[in-house]
Amino acid sequence: MMKSLRLLLLASFVPALLAGCTRINPDEIGVRTMNFGRGKGIVALDYGAGYHRAIWPLDTWHIMPRTVQRISFLKESPMKTLDQRNQPIQFTSAGGERVLIEAEVFFRITEGQAHKVLQESGIEKRYLDVVRNLTIDTARAAFGQLKTEEFYTPSRRETIRLGAVDDLKKRLQPRGIMLIDFLVETIEFDPEYEKLIKQKKVADQRVQLEQSKAKAAEELGKVGKITVETANKVKKIEGESQSKITQSNTETDFQIAAMKAEADQYVTQRKADADRYKSEKEAEGQLLKKTAEAEGTQRMNQALAGEGGRNVAALEAAKNLMLNEITFPSVGFEWFNPVEMARRLGAEEAPEPNEAAKRSATNTQP
Repeated sequence: MMKSLRLLLLASFVPALLAGCTRINPDEIGVRTMNFGRGKGIVALDYGAGYHRAIWPLDTWHIMPRTVQRISFLKESPMKTLDQRNQPIQFTSAGGERVLIEAEVFFRITEGQAHKVLQESGIEKRYLDVVRNLTIDTARAAFGQLKTEEFYTPSRRETIRLGAVDDLKKRLQPRGIMLIDFLVETIEFDPEYEKLIKQKKVADQRVQLEQSKAKAAEELGKVGKITVETANKVKKIEGESQSKITQSNTETDFQIAAMKAEADQYVTQRKADADRYKSEKEAEGQLLKKTAEAEGTQRMNQALAGEGGRNVAALEAAKNLMLNEITFPSVGFEWFNPVEMARRLGAEEAPEPNEAAKRSATNTQP
């Protein structure tokens, strides 16, 4: 019985307890307002995900998104909203022309600053109106500095956009809102002015085209001039090269001729030296030959001066005789005595040994 009563009390207490709490999801931020008692007002604290006390009429809770939010200034908003406040931003350029900008702004509540957003902007989603109005004011102030023609210069337009981002970030920060980015999608002018701008752009492009054609013709003339100058330089270089080649060939021929003359002179000199050497050696040979012959004659004379010389003289005398028949007596004669034989053959007088030797030496000379 007691156990059942406890379960019954517990079952009734849990719903009562939950009824006195509020739930905050992970993608939400809770801001508590105390309506009575000490510390009355907005609690300077952001509440995270979970269950928190919510006893009415003591507590009032305001739930804000923790994620990044977006406000679009487009003709056709992707949010399918009919809110006229989200139409493109209109302003007047520095040139006095009406301009429309389609843009989007991305932001989120600064961590730990949700209670400040509630203090600065008010309850519910009035902070969205704050972001929207500040974005429009900042865009008009920034892009209103541009002349109409400057909107067609991407670098100039981007510089203005970045300036608008910095300015809007500084204006939102004290209100507890952190700017992520401010993006400009399209820029439009009044249709009639757009037509004039297009005509002007076409005219400018035609002028640029004509200028480009003129520059192209000028460059073409420069190219032709360079081509002619290059051809002339090539011819000049070829002529100079041919002249150098001819000069080099001439110098080479001269060098070859000089070397050949020097070689011929060297050969002639060597030939003359050889001929002179030959003549000297032949003269030396003749001298040796004459010396040998004289020495032979001298030795012959010495040999003929004795008994042998008389025999040789008798033999020479015998050779000069014309003998048809020679008889040898058997007695009373010395057969092998040439002197006796010559005497027997009727020689009046035997020649002197020296004269016979001279004749013999004369007959033996070549």
